[in-house]
Amino acid sequence: MTEFRVRPARVCDAARIAEVHIAAWRAAYRGIMTDDVLDSLDLERQSAAWSTNLGDEQSPMSSLVAVRAGPHEATADTHEATAGTDEATADPRIIGFGGVCPPRDVAEVLDRLPDTSGLGQLASINLHPDVFGTGAGAVLLHALEDELRELGFTRAYLMVAEGNERAMRFYAKHGWHRTEITHVFDGVTPAVPERLFTIDLG
Repeated sequence: MTEFRVRPARVCDAARIAEVHIAAWRAAYRGIMTDDVLDSLDLERQSAAWSTNLGDEQSPMSSLVAVRAGPHEATADTHEATAGTDEATADPRIIGFGGVCPPRDVAEVLDRLPDTSGLGQLASINLHPDVFGTGAGAVLLHALEDELRELGFTRAYLMVAEGNERAMRFYAKHGWHRTEITHVFDGVTPAVPERLFTIDLG
């Protein structure tokens, strides 16, 4: 059985994260976003954007990656130990990524929650389709929840595209609660409606 572990993302992970990002979106959002949007995703642009984001020391985003653990890595992060060497320039074992941060959504969304004290956001979680159904998603999700706790948040929310039933089932299975709060993600054209899920991190 394949084991997975999670570690902080590094700038040198940008290209592999971009590969996973594109593969994940094309698998999850086909039929939700237009083919034009998904087919136009560009690896070079995505890599550059990730490199910039991960290198921004002022960014409030805390990004993690999930990797396939090697046979002797159950308790040791040997790849982390190679940081600064040529091996650390790429980690092909990365199969997922995610990020958490303070709330980024507009007041018209957040003001509909009964209480926003202690609220953080699970801003993203994406897996390569090759590892759908392997348990990697749960490992990454729980690590992101732990990261939110480490940052001092006591509850969290995320937005999921309407029609992404696989994701909605996944979040519900792991204790996230579907709400009636919806919003429109206008980062693509045409825009995509989203639904808000919440969880108590206590």
